[in-house]
Amino acid sequence: MRVLIITDSFKESLSATDVAHAISSGVKKINSSVNLDLLPFSDGGEGGLDVLNKLAKGRLISCQTQNALGEEITANYFLFEESKTAWIELSQASGLAQIPKEKRNILRASTFGTGLLIKDALNKGCKEIILGVGGSATNDAGAGIFQALGGKLLDIKGKELKRGGGELNKLNTIIPAPIYQDVTWKIACDVDNPLLGKRGATKIYGPQKGALKADIDLLEAGLSKLARISLAIFDREIDTIQGGGAAGGTAAGMHGFFNASLTSGFTLLAKMINLEDAVKRADLIFTAEGKIDQQSIYGKLTVRVAQLAKKNGVPVIGLAGGIEAPYEPLYKEGFSGIFSIQNAPISLIDSKKNAESLLIDTSSRVFNFYSKIILINKSLN
Repeated sequence: MRVLIITDSFKESLSATDVAHAISSGVKKINSSVNLDLLPFSDGGEGGLDVLNKLAKGRLISCQTQNALGEEITANYFLFEESKTAWIELSQASGLAQIPKEKRNILRASTFGTGLLIKDALNKGCKEIILGVGGSATNDAGAGIFQALGGKLLDIKGKELKRGGGELNKLNTIIPAPIYQDVTWKIACDVDNPLLGKRGATKIYGPQKGALKADIDLLEAGLSKLARISLAIFDREIDTIQGGGAAGGTAAGMHGFFNASLTSGFTLLAKMINLEDAVKRADLIFTAEGKIDQQSIYGKLTVRVAQLAKKNGVPVIGLAGGIEAPYEPLYKEGFSGIFSIQNAPISLIDSKKNAESLLIDTSSRVFNFYSKIILINKSLN
């Protein structure tokens, strides 16, 4: 029997690699001779670099940059071999995980550090930039990236805005970046949230980044103003583009500033590493992320894996720290079963702390059941 394990991270708990190894340990407790293919994966946001570094031709480039609050850090991006293409992962410099909880400030948080990574790649001769968004600490619609690349955001007095989404409500005009017009820009994005509104960047993701009610109102007003002025300067609507709300509106902003196209990060990575071939070889697939719910249907990695498994007739099991009904729509996407790893009443803190052992326990119990069903079906056929 061949088991394929394709995992996302459990945010603020386990990396995608840690999750894959925990599930592997659970499977091996039941059958140590099973053929295991471990594939820590990504939907184009966090973890994309790990996938590329392991399976694509190219190398990681280490670069001095800044985190979302402007503190000096070192971060990586991926430079493809024999190509003028770079994959930049926004969370490497501008990610929420880079900022301790007590220091998080969504009003000040900026994507400027991500812009410095992009600038380094461009200075190395890259003509195509793929920006994987997700896991951001920011709500500035990529304004920091634009500023890092030489663009100017000015208030009514002609003074340059400070960094952060909290400043965008002061925006009066935009002066385009003077270079990089011959660059192809792609945003690897797997959510469909728009920039504004009740499903937009601020109202859906802002509270996860520490935004209070007053912050949400201010940030929403700033993004709305950016959308209006961007339309006037660049003649590109950014408030209606599907997926524009990703990474605090970075996807929408990059479309406005640089005419970036939005594309599925999962699809990009899957094609780069021939993921479907691995799916076709499997008898059973495990996939996992921190939470599986109705939001997962809108492009999350676990559902994309389930869809690919369904296409190829392979049973797929979804594991998560938490699952949320209704389950029927998730089954229709391709899941054979969905299981929470919690095995008793447990707090979120304890769940995160014990995620590894909980994954091992749950995957062993689930595999013990499904492996027997698969073997019975094979014998009948």
